[in-house]
Amino acid sequence: MGAPGWLPRAAARWWRQGAIFGALGAAPDLDLLARAHSTYTHSVGAAAVVAAVAFVLRGPRPARWAIACGLATASHVLLDWLGSDTTPPIGIMALWPFSWAFYQSPLCVFPAVSRQFGQWSFVTQNAVAAVWEIVILVPLVIAVGWWRGRTLRSSAGANGR
Repeated sequence: MGAPGWLPRAAARWWRQGAIFGALGAAPDLDLLARAHSTYTHSVGAAAVVAAVAFVLRGPRPARWAIACGLATASHVLLDWLGSDTTPPIGIMALWPFSWAFYQSPLCVFPAVSRQFGQWSFVTQNAVAAVWEIVILVPLVIAVGWWRGRTLRSSAGANGR
């Protein structure tokens, strides 16, 4: 997972971190392969496990990195909680291991996705959901990138580079 060679060193590091955090944010949906969607991987417990593993693997001064990894995973929990779910059991096991209950926000920001593989509704419903997610989330990603770029530029200026 490398960044383009033309990027400055700080931006290349930010690019790699963004890719790692993006992968961690998407990883809870790997539970679809085990037909256990919206269960353990969609929980604060899973986010804590990811943070603990990152803490162990990172080496010296790992706490900030571990917290960021856990929060990247927890972002998926938050976004799925804000989504409409039409497949029983409704919601996600957000508070596992403290609770085995399924939770869904009363404010559904994201439309339901189809899990009916092989049907035309799978394509159309998921395309609409994907476009809506892009409309909501891309401006947030751009804003974070802009803010992070400002931070990188100001720290480079403060260091006399």
